[in-house]
Amino acid sequence: MKAQISLAALAIALSAAPSFALERPEDTVVVTGVRAPSLLERLPATLDVIERAELDLNNQNTLVEALSAAPGLAVVQSGPAGSTASVFVRGSNSKHILALYDGIRLNDVSASNGAFNFGSDLVGDAGRIELVRGPLSSLYGSDAVGGVINILPRRAPESGSELYGEASVGEFNTYHALIGGGVREGRFNLAATAEYQESDGYDVTPDRISTRTGVPDPSQFTVLSANGGFAFNDMFSVEALIRHRESEVDFDTFSGGPTGFQRADDPDLRSEDSQTLWSLGLVYSPPTNDFESRLRAGRVKMSLDSFNDGAATDAYDGARDFVQWSNVWTPDALSALIDPVISFGVDFQDEEAQSDTAFNAPLSVSEDLWSAYAAVQAGLTERFDVTGSIRLDDYEGFGDQTTYNLGAVYRLDMFNTRLRASYGTSFKAPSLSERFSSSAFVAANPDLQPEEGETFEIGFDSALDMAGREDALRFGAVWYDSTIEDLIEYVYDGALFIGQNRNVGEADLQGYEAFAEWTPIDQASVRVDYTHTDAANASTGAPLLRRPEDGWAVTGTWRPIEIASLSATWRSVGARTDVTYDDAGFYVSGSGPVPSYETVDMTGVLDVRERLQLVLGVRNLFDETYEPVAGFAGAPRAVTLGLWVRP
Repeated sequence: MKAQISLAALAIALSAAPSFALERPEDTVVVTGVRAPSLLERLPATLDVIERAELDLNNQNTLVEALSAAPGLAVVQSGPAGSTASVFVRGSNSKHILALYDGIRLNDVSASNGAFNFGSDLVGDAGRIELVRGPLSSLYGSDAVGGVINILPRRAPESGSELYGEASVGEFNTYHALIGGGVREGRFNLAATAEYQESDGYDVTPDRISTRTGVPDPSQFTVLSANGGFAFNDMFSVEALIRHRESEVDFDTFSGGPTGFQRADDPDLRSEDSQTLWSLGLVYSPPTNDFESRLRAGRVKMSLDSFNDGAATDAYDGARDFVQWSNVWTPDALSALIDPVISFGVDFQDEEAQSDTAFNAPLSVSEDLWSAYAAVQAGLTERFDVTGSIRLDDYEGFGDQTTYNLGAVYRLDMFNTRLRASYGTSFKAPSLSERFSSSAFVAANPDLQPEEGETFEIGFDSALDMAGREDALRFGAVWYDSTIEDLIEYVYDGALFIGQNRNVGEADLQGYEAFAEWTPIDQASVRVDYTHTDAANASTGAPLLRRPEDGWAVTGTWRPIEIASLSATWRSVGARTDVTYDDAGFYVSGSGPVPSYETVDMTGVLDVRERLQLVLGVRNLFDETYEPVAGFAGAPRAVTLGLWVRP
């Protein structure tokens, strides 16, 4: 009944889909798919684009908000903004997702499994986000098993200068502010953004658990970023980028309450997460515009600290120094091929991890990595494109790893349909912590080998003209089959009273994704996405935790008059398994059932003046009570009111 009410409200609101590609696919240029500018319609991979305009239209400030409605992704956050968040793509683990910022690797080298915490970031400085569902280790190396999420920063305008800003206030004493702008004059360009958000939050211990006290868990974010460049002449230029992000959030405990063994409130627990990255590059681009070579070097530094009543309890610090030499060649001389694009390059990384925690021995370890890659995309005929890529990674700790991808796209122009298929291999290198951490219950295992995956997918997308409108209805589907072998799992030896991380697991991932998008008039459109995921332990057949079997999303916009627009998203997250706790907060099961839930978010934007907009947003419109992670309450209904200054 609740699903019917939510859908009815969505229909009454006439909200329609903020499609994940505002441009037509044949016009959209992306860079993540082959590490070079490429038309989206030529790629055999499943790639979605979240444009800056969509982030604004849906009043999305955090990275979790931006990703939550994306098809094929299951985003779970253990509390309010700032809390730890994981992204599961097509049933793969969150550690199998590679996060990038302008192509720079973000995954945390100091984290226990090397995953990126998606809950600690804002997106005010994002110009667009490109999401690849499927393996791309053949271009980016480790971690790109289930997919790649590449945040591309806002750049300077094409000419002149611009200034933009935001200020909003909302439920739970939430305040958000952003100011930024850019300038391009002659040979110089610069863009910069500053963003801040704070909130009192809400109590992440659910109402149903008796140890709940109602004490909220506050959070705070700060993000500063800038990028720019200077052209020496028509061939050589320099470019630079810097970004600093820090967040802090309170969290609750698993070992509290009257017994000391319950999921319970604890107002004294807090974590601080920070990341700083910079890069400096030299670009060679001759006037012929058929070749570009970029050499850039930089550093990513990350830290995560936990505190109890102000005293430090755990500290994780990591650093990644890198050098990237990347090249893009678009030759005209290869007359047998149509619009070929060739990218190739060499990467070097030096990673270092340090940790000092309550239960593990202090750790300080580092490792070097060299890699080389090449990718080719070309049309064999006007309707038939092929794409291939290969990469060799050479790790100091365990040697070589070779991965590759092959794919093809065939266009049936008569039916306005695109057919595609691809096959790819991938890997996830064992983290420094997984190999070298030790404690009274864990023995180090420096001989761990990478987790290895392979994926096959086949899909189509099509468009139909309706009521005199070209491509008024777009629809498509993709089916995939993935296997990940040599998964790293903790194995306990009862005879020796100690355990060790070992390559013993295997996962089978299958599923399909389908969408339909209808644009009856210029002022409105509606998009429906459905995702079915079958993610299981290959040995036992047991479903993998936190991967819902079914997921739905209806998203959209409506502009009834020139100065006003309305957008909304209805999401349904299916039943899944998780580590569960009873109503007293005691542990119940390591793989218990968790019920489905659904939410509705809405945003209205009113143009007050030419560049001034008034924004009203509502998240969880019907105040749904749910647990995205078992034992952690989802956000109650929250209303925000803001004022935006647009470029």
